[in-house]
Amino acid sequence: MNSYEKIVRKHYREILGYCCVRLNSNVQAAEDCTQEVFLVLFRKLNSLDDDNIRAWLYETARRETAKYISKNSFSHISLEDAPEIEDTSNPLAEFGNSVIDRLDDDEISLIKAYYDEEDRESLAKKMRLSMNGLYLKIHRIRKKLLGSSDDASAEKGTKK
Repeated sequence: MNSYEKIVRKHYREILGYCCVRLNSNVQAAEDCTQEVFLVLFRKLNSLDDDNIRAWLYETARRETAKYISKNSFSHISLEDAPEIEDTSNPLAEFGNSVIDRLDDDEISLIKAYYDEEDRESLAKKMRLSMNGLYLKIHRIRKKLLGSSDDASAEKGTKK
């Protein structure tokens, strides 16, 4: 049995358990991250210090789980699934003032800037968001507005 196999046999369950805890008991994700840890180990085994292998495994597992969490921490929304607002010159025009009043000042500012800014990447940087984070916020605001206008229509006895 070579040194790689010995390390895997000795530490696999321990690292799997650590990944499972970091990923809120998502066993499948923990197994994926654990496999990534041992794949990296296989690639770098010759350059690692044998005395610190356990600490290295834990640090690598921490990085792999953090990478997994950042990639999977929110649901991805395709632009095709997002509701479309027809008039982009005044994105809030189709909603009555009572609906707009349900948004806080930050949400109103963000949606206005989103449709007024030419460069969405600049807006995302200004808001300290990733592009996906920006799209997610806009989607939630639009969903809130559309849900609110559906509520208002239902109160008047009409359907949208």
